[in-house]
Amino acid sequence: MVEYASVKSFAELFKKYRLRAEFETFASFGDALSEKGYFYEDSIFSHWQKGTRTPTNRKIILTIIRIFVERKAIETREEADEFLAATGLGHLTELERDTLHLKVKSSPPSIKGSLNTMSKIFLMVFILIIGVSSYLFIQTQVEKNYVNASQTVPSAVTEPKKLVIGIDATLEPMEYIENGELIGFDVDLGNHLAEELDADIEFRNIIFDNLFNSLDQRQINMIISAVTIIEERQQKYDFSDSYLNAGQVIITQKENNTIREVTDLKGKMIATQTGTTNEKEAIKHTSDHLVIRYSDFVHATKAVSEGNVDALFTDLPNAKKITSKNANLKIVNDPFTDEYYGIVFIKGDPSVTQVNAALEALRKKGILNELEKKWLN
Repeated sequence: MVEYASVKSFAELFKKYRLRAEFETFASFGDALSEKGYFYEDSIFSHWQKGTRTPTNRKIILTIIRIFVERKAIETREEADEFLAATGLGHLTELERDTLHLKVKSSPPSIKGSLNTMSKIFLMVFILIIGVSSYLFIQTQVEKNYVNASQTVPSAVTEPKKLVIGIDATLEPMEYIENGELIGFDVDLGNHLAEELDADIEFRNIIFDNLFNSLDQRQINMIISAVTIIEERQQKYDFSDSYLNAGQVIITQKENNTIREVTDLKGKMIATQTGTTNEKEAIKHTSDHLVIRYSDFVHATKAVSEGNVDALFTDLPNAKKITSKNANLKIVNDPFTDEYYGIVFIKGDPSVTQVNAALEALRKKGILNELEKKWLN
C-alpha cells in the first residue's frame, strides 16, 4: 500500500477544504454535519481551524471527508488520505476508499524533449534523496516533540510529583463548571488523591473525544472524568481500581409513555455523547444512523428536552442531575448496565500502584462514601 506523508496540519487542511466546499461560516458547516447525525458547537470548529483541537473519532473524520467529497472539495484518494492522516488516524482502507467513490490522482505529464535517459535517472535519484531526507527530518521533529511533551507532563510518581488531570467538565455532578469554578465528584476525588500522595495538582478541561489523545501525547498524565472501565480501553491503557459503580439509564420527556425499557428503543432516536460507552450501548438498541452524537451532554440534554430525539442515554449520576434541572424529563428505568469508573493512565505507568494505594486509603477513611453522599444523593 502506498503511504502518503501528511505535510500540512489538520487545521490547514480543514480550512482549505471547508472554504473550497463553500462553507463560508462554521454554522453552515455545522448544519451539513448535523444532517449526517453529528452535532457540535461552532466553537469546536474554530478550535479545529486554529489547531488547538483535533477530532480523533474515525467515523466523524470519514463523515467530514464524505461531506467534502459531495461538495467536490475533495476529489482524489490522495487528498482524502492526507486529510485523514493529518488527524493521526492513518490512511483510508480499501473499503473506505471504494465507498467514497474517489478517483486516483492522475499521473503528471511525462518529461519530454531535452531530458535523455540519464537525466531522468538523475532526477529520480535526486527526488528520492530529497524525499528520504524530508521524512527523516519530520520523524526527528515528531520524536523531539514527543519527548518534550513527556518531560513536561511526567508520570505522577516522578519528581516533581504532580497530578496533571484531564477532565471534561460537562458531566454534572461528576465534573462541571459553576460560577467559573471547576467542581464535582471527580474534582474532589482528584484533590483528595493529591493530598494523599502529597502531590501538586492541575486540572485541564478537555472535550471528552480528545481526552485519550491528550493522554497519548503526554499533555496530561491521567484522566479522571467518569471513564468506564471496559476491555477495549484496557487493551490500550492502564486503569486504577474502580472508584464508583454507575450504570446507564434512559431519559425521556415525562409525557413519553412509549419507552419503558431498552427493548422499546428499536427505531427510536437516541442522543449520546461522542466517544462514551453510552454511544456504544445505544448502537445495540437502535440503528446506527438513529444514534445522534453530541460533543457534550449539555446539547444532548437540550435535544431530548426539546423533542428533537426520543431518548438520552447517560450514567445514573448524570441522569439524576439532568432530571433535577429539567422538569419535563424523567428517568425511565433502573440501570441496565454496570458502569465501573476508573482513572486512566498510559500503559505501563508506574504511578498506577501508588494511586490504587491512595484510593484504598480514601475508601477505608470513608471519603469515597462521603463523596457519593455529597454529589450523588
